[in-house]
Amino acid sequence: MPKGQKRLFSERKPVVTVVTPVFNEEEGLDHYFATVERVLFTQTEVEWKILLVDDGSADQSWSIVQAQCAKDRRFEGLRLSRNFGSHSALSAGLNHAEGDAVTILAADLQDPAEVVLQFVEQWLAGYDIVWGKRISRKESWLRSQASTQFANLARRHAMPKGSRFTTGSFLLMDRKVLACYRAFPEKRRITFALVAWTGFDQQVVAYHRKAREFGTSGWTLSRMLQAFYDTFIGFSNLPLRLMSFLGVATALFSVVIAIYVIANWLFTDVVPGWTAIMLGISFFFSIVFFILGMMTEYLHRIHQEVLGRPVYFISEQTDDYPPQNAADPAKVELQKNRKTQGRG
Repeated sequence: MPKGQKRLFSERKPVVTVVTPVFNEEEGLDHYFATVERVLFTQTEVEWKILLVDDGSADQSWSIVQAQCAKDRRFEGLRLSRNFGSHSALSAGLNHAEGDAVTILAADLQDPAEVVLQFVEQWLAGYDIVWGKRISRKESWLRSQASTQFANLARRHAMPKGSRFTTGSFLLMDRKVLACYRAFPEKRRITFALVAWTGFDQQVVAYHRKAREFGTSGWTLSRMLQAFYDTFIGFSNLPLRLMSFLGVATALFSVVIAIYVIANWLFTDVVPGWTAIMLGISFFFSIVFFILGMMTEYLHRIHQEVLGRPVYFISEQTDDYPPQNAADPAKVELQKNRKTQGRG
């Protein structure tokens, strides 16, 4: 579709699927359902589907999801066999989502459902990816600053040129972008980075992030730092360049020290002290072990990719979905059996 050209659906309404990961959200799910019905379902220009992915919740979240799906067929649910993490849960939802566009909405509704309507408006106007941009957030100073700095660094060093990525995975994508997303083979999945990597025509919608009203966020500072780490290891050459820079800087520093030691030996009778020697050795070994640690991390990730373990397993679902992803072991086994029978 040419940029700026409106999408036309003359014979039917466009279908938009909302993917929502759920992890121990029993306190806030009723509020989520009520908000979706009040905000999204009253917008009748599109047909809505809500796909909730329970990421191994330990509370009654899945039972509440099942009850809602039984009551309203616009809601559907998947339950993962354990807690695989938010980005794996998003992968499960995006691999099973149907429709003309897919958007991601957190169950805590800190990202307002009203903004999804603006996403849809921009999508209907012809954009393939619509990003949410937080212009304010009601969270602790440390958490807010960590998120802001992470987004700035990711945008500068890990995102492709031309990307309009701003913050997080609050976004909408057209089905052709979704098809590209499904083609990525990575096991360590950072949703927003993969979507940004696809390219396409993009737009940004600014919004104010709200405070969490129910429960406790599972998106802890440690998980935020892990996402930061995964993003830079998987999508940026900055760590490798940093190692190269440290190697060159250390070599130059070694030359300076060598000149000093030789000059001291030639022109003075002073015996160099152990303190300077030990400090130098400690410094150089710190650099070496840092580089070895980074290289080990890359090797570990290569090993994980070679193993080819599934990103997630689905233990239950509220409806029958068409097979979309080789991550489902039953489907993989069925395909193997068919190939074997075909050879026979």
